[in-house]
Amino acid sequence: MLKRDLRDILAGSFVSMVGLFFAIAGTNYTFGTAARMGPGYMPVVLGWVLCILGLLILVPALFRQGEKIEVHWDSLAASTAALITFAFTLDVLGVFLSSVIVVLIASLPKRMHFGVRGVLAISIAVITSLIFIAGLDMTVSLFPAL
Repeated sequence: MLKRDLRDILAGSFVSMVGLFFAIAGTNYTFGTAARMGPGYMPVVLGWVLCILGLLILVPALFRQGEKIEVHWDSLAASTAALITFAFTLDVLGVFLSSVIVVLIASLPKRMHFGVRGVLAISIAVITSLIFIAGLDMTVSLFPAL
């Protein structure tokens, strides 16, 4: 047990710094009003909201005990590999097959039956395909062009 909740202190600090960065960087653009928003309106407003939310995570963590931080390196490596794989296979294999492969890679560190892993991969691939193609109307192929 640590004297302070280091995990939430680090997380709150990071969230606040990211919010503060966008709030300050957004001031370089025209702000506008709530009725006629300029390009700087959303970054500034959401940046300040993010900064305040980070402080709401940080401040209570200064006054409570916390657990030791444990990093799951295998999950981090699998997630990174999955992200890189998606970037390189999207144009070649299409959204559906790329998503299936990515879920299979990302789920490698977890102990689960291969059937469950397959159902999860196909389910997420269907949802991802619907979001990319139907929802966002992106011009990416669903399957590889033969």
